[in-house]
Amino acid sequence: MKICIGYPPLKSKKGTPLLSQNRQFQWFKSPTYIYPVIPASAATLLQSQGHQVIWLDGIAENWTYDQWFNRLKTAQPDLLFMETKTPVIKQHWQIIKDLKREEPNLLIVLGGDHVTALPEETRKNCPVDYIISGGNYDISLLSIVNHNIPSRDGMKLNQLPIINRELTKWQLYAYKNGNFKATPGTYTMAGRDCWWRQNGGCTFCAWTTLFPKFMVRTPENLLDEIGRLIDLGVKEVFDDTGTFPAGNWLTQFCRGMIKRGYNKKIIFSCNLRFGVLKPANYQLMAKANFRFLLFGLESASQTTLNRLNKGIKINQVEAELKIIKACLAGRRAAGGQLEPHVTCMVGYPWESLTDAQNTVNFTKNLFKQGLISSLQATIIIPYPGTKLFAQAKKNHWLKTYDWNKYDMSQPVLKSPIPDKELMKLTRNIYLSCLTPQFLIKKLLSIHSLTDLKFLFRSTKKFIGQLKNFSL
Repeated sequence: MKICIGYPPLKSKKGTPLLSQNRQFQWFKSPTYIYPVIPASAATLLQSQGHQVIWLDGIAENWTYDQWFNRLKTAQPDLLFMETKTPVIKQHWQIIKDLKREEPNLLIVLGGDHVTALPEETRKNCPVDYIISGGNYDISLLSIVNHNIPSRDGMKLNQLPIINRELTKWQLYAYKNGNFKATPGTYTMAGRDCWWRQNGGCTFCAWTTLFPKFMVRTPENLLDEIGRLIDLGVKEVFDDTGTFPAGNWLTQFCRGMIKRGYNKKIIFSCNLRFGVLKPANYQLMAKANFRFLLFGLESASQTTLNRLNKGIKINQVEAELKIIKACLAGRRAAGGQLEPHVTCMVGYPWESLTDAQNTVNFTKNLFKQGLISSLQATIIIPYPGTKLFAQAKKNHWLKTYDWNKYDMSQPVLKSPIPDKELMKLTRNIYLSCLTPQFLIKKLLSIHSLTDLKFLFRSTKKFIGQLKNFSL
């Protein structure tokens, strides 16, 4: 069977859509492309089973819709798989209608958290043939193609073939990504998705609807993949597991990086949680050449963290970041570096202007002390299927059910803070880095051409993010 995995170009004056491998959708003024790990795994699995696979990411290729459609038509696939998200679901409905009108025999499969939460809505609005419920697109798509449905509970990630990066055009996503200091870079996923499962995990996370059960590969399996990436010339890897595995798993992985000598050949970065790791963990990670450590802070209000079921204590954050900073000081001579990054959100229905301003002040203080290297600020969006969406619906917090507006360009939750003030707060969180101490640190961090290029790219992305939340 001939199968196409495609991302049709999407039009908007707001910028380039961040659709692949995303938990939170946003239009970016400065294009950012993220390697879609699980669709890539689907392509690889299908090819390993004898199917012909065509990879057509019109967004990353920067094609027009006509260019993308002409390539699709020339390829003449039997089946097209598309990944969707709440803010672009209406565009995808129209695209599916257009495709069915032009190519009536083409089977179309749609996946993503929105159609997982609201499958009947999509069936009523477009002539889609199949909807994949859940995030394991690789296993589910193979089931559709082979007309059988294996048990997902029995699936072992280690049994899946290591992703064929050439088939899935990994270099399209290797450079225009602010997470990479060294390029070319790419993404992996040790697990699906986050092991934080107490009371269902964070209330705002759409990927808990995609992956209700956490699954993880062995450390050796991920190390084998990293070895192949090194052979391809990859310089940095970001593992996009919701929270990177901890405990003995992490220890085995770090020791494997060191034993195989990968720590001297590649930089490794990942998502983490506050309140889990100990100083010895961070020291070992520094030796294994970890760099970018992404922490979900979300707010400086403990009340908000509790309501989000975040499972962290705000009064412990600064102390943990100081531990990481100490590890950096100890590794500087050897070239190791740990660079913490935090994510923050504003627009919670229960937060006052003072609460939100406290988050701005908190991040500014972290920058001033040199405890974080970067951050991301966004407006909280309650995606269908999440606990937060259910709470918002129950409490009449939703301002609209127009899915086009769920793209972070404006608040969709009622808040005691005016919309313009929320946009300003988001910008101010970004601007909180502009302290003399932070700017001096950035200048002193330039030791190579790679450092200089990274600073240039980061500055460009920073300006782009400010434009994304322009008033």
